[in-house]
Amino acid sequence: MTEKLLLVNACVRRDRSRTLRLAHRVAERFPDHNLEELVLEEMGLEPLDSAYLDRRDALIAAGDYDDPIFDLAKKFADADRIIVATPYWEDCFSSYVKIFMEHAAALGITFRYSPEGMPVGLCRAKCLYYVTTRGGPIPDEADLGYSVYRTLCRTYGIKECRIVSASGLDIVGNDAEAIMERALDSVRDL
Repeated sequence: MTEKLLLVNACVRRDRSRTLRLAHRVAERFPDHNLEELVLEEMGLEPLDSAYLDRRDALIAAGDYDDPIFDLAKKFADADRIIVATPYWEDCFSSYVKIFMEHAAALGITFRYSPEGMPVGLCRAKCLYYVTTRGGPIPDEADLGYSVYRTLCRTYGIKECRIVSASGLDIVGNDAEAIMERALDSVRDL
C-alpha cells in the first residue's frame, strides 16, 4: 500500500513563495508517497462558529463520522507524513493554518480522551514537517508556530515534529538566494 503524504499549503503568494519552494523540496524526499496538496487559500474555510460547533458536536455524539464536516480530519489522521507549509507571520503561522487546524481536529478521528481526561492521539503520521521561511533573524526555538505544532503532534499522536526553515531572508545585505539554497540543501538530511 502506498503511503500518504499530506501537504497543507498556507502560502498565499504561491507563484513566488519561498516557503512553498522549500515545502515542495521536502515533498520530493518522499517520491514513493501519494501526495495530496491542500491549498488553504482556495478551500474557503471559515472560522468555526456556534452553529458549526453545535452541528459537529451532535454528529460526534451520534457517532456519525460520514458527514463531509469530518473530511479534513480524516485526511489529517490518515496521512503517513504531513507537511505544513506556512510563512512566518506575526511570530507564528498564517491565519489559514489556525482555521485549517480547527477544521482538521475532531474528537474520535484525530484524538480521543482517556478515562483520566488526557488526550490520546489517533493520527498515524510518523512525522510532521513544519516548513517556514522568515524575513528576520528568528531562530527555530523562537517560532511560536513550531512550538504550537510540537504540542499538537503530541496531542494527535504524531511521533515526530521536525522544522525545515530559512531565516534572515529580508535583511538588507543578506544573500536571500544563498540562504534558501542552504535550506533546500538541508532537506537531503531528513
